[in-house]
Amino acid sequence: MKLNRNDYTVEAAAGGGFFAYFMNNVLCSAYGETPDEACENLEQIVDDFISDMYMVEEFV
Repeated sequence: MKLNRNDYTVEAAAGGGFFAYFMNNVLCSAYGETPDEACENLEQIVDDFISDMYMVEEFV
């Protein structure tokens, strides 16, 4: 899933690096050494999260 800029925010981490947070679910967050890496990692986490949701929906 390609995230739009309005879907997430990126913040600098205290010890270096960056955190990206998905705005609709702050539990979906990712770390990266650069802002771009944090966003790429966040996209992968959101994809996994959505995939898991569909798997649970099919199970129920």
